[in-house]
Amino acid sequence: MSILSTAWLIGLLLAGILLQAAAPAARKGAIHTPKGSGCADDRVVERPYSARRRFTSIEKLAEGTTRQTESSGSEARDSQGRTYSAGERHWIYLDKGKPIVKSEMLYRIHDPVANDDTKWDSTSKEAKVIHWPTGAPGTPATNPFSALLEPVPGSAAEKLGTRTLEGVVAEGTRTAYTVSLNNQELSVVHERWYCPELKIVVLEANDDPRTGTWRNELVDIVRGEPDVAKYRPPADYVIHHVRVPVR
Repeated sequence: MSILSTAWLIGLLLAGILLQAAAPAARKGAIHTPKGSGCADDRVVERPYSARRRFTSIEKLAEGTTRQTESSGSEARDSQGRTYSAGERHWIYLDKGKPIVKSEMLYRIHDPVANDDTKWDSTSKEAKVIHWPTGAPGTPATNPFSALLEPVPGSAAEKLGTRTLEGVVAEGTRTAYTVSLNNQELSVVHERWYCPELKIVVLEANDDPRTGTWRNELVDIVRGEPDVAKYRPPADYVIHHVRVPVR
């Protein structure tokens, strides 16, 4: 068996992190966790919500055709800054020359109050709870795709004003930069809509003539305390506790 599309898998995994990672640090309503904590972040409090996530992409393939993929999930945040997420992961492998599509759900609870992270998936029957030491001189948490979210040198930014998306007011920004392909000048456009009230990115889209397009959005946004019952590991899962030692 062999993997057919690493790019597709990475694109779908991005759906679970891009919007949260791209949100700017908040002043009002945010608590900065000390960098010594293993789950260092900017915790947003008193801005509870829940929503469904939808990620779609149209990938340009080498033979000149395209492939459209979709994945979905959900996310939430409570008043104390705990975040909850569930998202699909897809991959393709060859079994006796026949392409097989597989998928699973990935879940995560990030709890800056208890200073731990809980992760599990829909297939392993196991869940891992990572307990981070408080005040330990550890390495701050980082986003592995942060380089993808930084402004490209030479890109031009344009303010798009405000618009209402899924019942919330969002501020839009469009950036564009030029690339060369086969002696042609092409424009790569990235659009982002951020909601200051909830401190979340509601919609993000990218159009690259070389590789295709993707759209990552939140839908059915509900303000208020979320129902987090669906973000608990099933009762028959084995729970593994990992305690990170103080260094």
